[in-house]
Amino acid sequence: MTGNTSSPTVLTPREIKLHLLGLILFIGLLCLWYWLSTGIRAVPTLIEMLQDDDPSTRIVAAEQLGQVGPAAQAAIPRLLAQATQDGSQHANTAAAALKSIDLTAARQVMAHFIPRLQNQDAQQRRTACAVLGSLGPVAKPAVPALLAVGHDPDELVRRNALMALASIGIPSPPIVAALLEGLRDSSSLVRQTAVTQFAFTVPLTQPVIAALTPLLSDSDRSMTTLARSALDKAKPDDAAQLESLGMMAQHSAARDYALHQLAQLGPAAGDALLPVLPLLQDDRPLVRYLAAEALGAMGPAAKPALRSLEQRREDSDPVVREAVAHAIAGIEAATATTAPSAKAPRP
Repeated sequence: MTGNTSSPTVLTPREIKLHLLGLILFIGLLCLWYWLSTGIRAVPTLIEMLQDDDPSTRIVAAEQLGQVGPAAQAAIPRLLAQATQDGSQHANTAAAALKSIDLTAARQVMAHFIPRLQNQDAQQRRTACAVLGSLGPVAKPAVPALLAVGHDPDELVRRNALMALASIGIPSPPIVAALLEGLRDSSSLVRQTAVTQFAFTVPLTQPVIAALTPLLSDSDRSMTTLARSALDKAKPDDAAQLESLGMMAQHSAARDYALHQLAQLGPAAGDALLPVLPLLQDDRPLVRYLAAEALGAMGPAAKPALRSLEQRREDSDPVVREAVAHAIAGIEAATATTAPSAKAPRP
């Protein structure tokens, strides 16, 4: 009986060397591609993509530029054009990118869309609400105008206005009041939108808890489910929640969210003072802005932060300077209000 026995292929030392060199070259090319496709190096290519005929390409480019942050300053003119001239979804994405790149440019988008809240075309009003909401807390000056359309005859305008207000989040009291009113809206869509914001975006207060509790027995099951989700959230005075937000503020991936939540909690966030203070020196204007807003909302508890805030009065970003000045004034006013009771003479 005979047969052919196949022996394993044995590479010569020279062949092994060539294979290794090819592998190293391939890895090097991958590294070069990654290096050229990320961070500031990718900005010129992303700016070109903003002019692509494909809307999805423009959306992806805007999102990536937002991830780059302030280093993508060269993209501001094209992003401004996209935010103010493109369709709703594309405008939202460009506006959201701008708030991470340049606060002044983001405020330009805000100024462009505020007058459209009064446009006779309902779709224009809906779009204006949506774009203002995409700017998040940077659109704080737009809150009065958004509150004014809370009784718009179009339910989608009212819905979008509530979503925008919740996304902005500050100042918290009037926004919470508008959402509470939204719980009583004649439209089920608007009511569901209001309770959704409490479930996922806006921190709870005692008046909110009181308003949501009856919804647990609402005939609309979706309202009941959302109300339960909201009421199951951590409460503002939850020490573990404050500690968690303070820890999140120290990590870049969750920093914006944590600061935004603390700014909405107001005086209840006072225990998170120490993690917030260093963020006044952050490289990103959006983080410095949110840190100033969070400190200002803490009231008397943030009195130790006054010195650090004073050092930021000449911040390079005018929107940050505005937030710092407002924070200092708010802390000083709140401290002065509480001072007499603290020093009241004994009877």
